[in-house]
Amino acid sequence: MKLTTFLLRTSLFMEHHLVPFASLEWISGWFTLASIGIFALVFLPKLEVRTQRNVERVWAFALLVSTAIEHLYMFSAGTWSTEWSLPLQMCSLSGLLAVYTLLTHNKTTYIFLLFWGVSGGLHSLLTPEMTLGSHAIYSITYYFWHASIIMVPIYFFKARRFGLSKRSFFKVWGWTHAVWIVVGLFDWGVGANYMYILEPPKVDNPFVMGGFPYHLIGFEFAGILHFGLTALIFGSLSRRFNHNASSEKVLT
Repeated sequence: MKLTTFLLRTSLFMEHHLVPFASLEWISGWFTLASIGIFALVFLPKLEVRTQRNVERVWAFALLVSTAIEHLYMFSAGTWSTEWSLPLQMCSLSGLLAVYTLLTHNKTTYIFLLFWGVSGGLHSLLTPEMTLGSHAIYSITYYFWHASIIMVPIYFFKARRFGLSKRSFFKVWGWTHAVWIVVGLFDWGVGANYMYILEPPKVDNPFVMGGFPYHLIGFEFAGILHFGLTALIFGSLSRRFNHNASSEKVLT
């Protein structure tokens, strides 16, 4: 079956839900981010170390439960498919990195989460495009997931004093392209559009211009800008506060 046929069937079977700017639903996403941010940066660091560690595990478990609920609902509704249900979007992968980082305190996954999650999560809250549909379940899990991929790395940076090395930008930039290639080949093979590689997102975004493959040029510019800002801001803060930039796993 041709790729265009796959994409057409996908778009007809699973309508994307675009959240209007400044709508109540849009505002609820930022409220979720603020709530998780206050909890993670203000209250969680004040807890006793063992309790803090247990809360991190609960946070990771809650993320896993949220994605499990999504998949169970898709199975029950008969809409689950390898073409759009697998966790192969950048923010989906970031969520899995968040779970692993919360459970293990691994600094390598933290670095990737910092670059992928903060910028990707903020864009997803600014221009929400829910690829699974408009059901309330998807809205709740979408905002919890994206708020978490923003706040988990910031929490580890501030509360756990995880740093950022000078080589982090190049390491993440290189491996991100490797992930792109693998996911792109999978998209081509099954007629999917994970990471919007074969077809641009439907939301209005200044970095998205034209169709395949020209929209990928905008992705490149966006990646350089956002990864560069992440490296500049967190690298500067890391040096200022003398955070530990080692890639070793740290457990408490």
